[in-house]
Amino acid sequence: MNIETRKLSGFELSKGVRPQVCEDEYLNIQPYMDSMAAVAQLTYKSLYIIDYNRMNFLYVSENPLFLCGEMVEQVQQEGYAFYYRHVPQEDLEFLFSVNRAGFEFFMGIPISDRHKYTISYNFHLYREHSKEKMLVNHQITPLRLTAEGNIWLALCMVSLAPSQELHVAYITAVHSNQSWHYTLKTGRWKLCENIDLSESEKAVIRLANQGFSVSEIAREINRSEDSVKGYRKSLFVKLGVTNISEAIAVATHRRLI
Repeated sequence: MNIETRKLSGFELSKGVRPQVCEDEYLNIQPYMDSMAAVAQLTYKSLYIIDYNRMNFLYVSENPLFLCGEMVEQVQQEGYAFYYRHVPQEDLEFLFSVNRAGFEFFMGIPISDRHKYTISYNFHLYREHSKEKMLVNHQITPLRLTAEGNIWLALCMVSLAPSQELHVAYITAVHSNQSWHYTLKTGRWKLCENIDLSESEKAVIRLANQGFSVSEIAREINRSEDSVKGYRKSLFVKLGVTNISEAIAVATHRRLI
């Protein structure tokens, strides 16, 4: 089976989930693409919009992180086939799984709240004819729903992965401390315990991000060096990381500070 014939097989949506959108509605979506182009100028992250009615990429930003050396027009034309060309098979299987599980979760949410949720996970990308793999984080959130509450357009954001975690996904919602955790092993979403950072731990993250050493952080927050080391150790445990660089990345990515 070549890429063209199998490109939707793993991402295909069921009849009750795939939106039904008439062509006239496409006359009013240019502002979405214009807004994304403006946002893309403010970040290194790659942005793109999935159209679940046509099952293609409606928009792809020029930021190179996601493009794997291809031109924007080529990625947009390939659509889902892009994943088959640039994602390792084991990660591709995870994408299929989390795509199905994500929509199942989404359908259990009240229609009025569906636009508030975001799914986040890491996977590898690679350029064709290259053995080098790059771990990225992928976030996806509804951009426009149909009147029936199905996702028509979704905004995707690709950034450097904040951790080395693989084949794990998280769902979060705005104005909520709750999050849900998904793995291939369990095959289901599990409600997670909230991560709550103390003000001292947040200060350590902020100052470490500015390049401050342990002793410099201690002076800034008027604590002993041993106290700062204790805050760092607590951060590592809470965030599931092993060093301050990962702690900074995870805390900022999950909007904990």
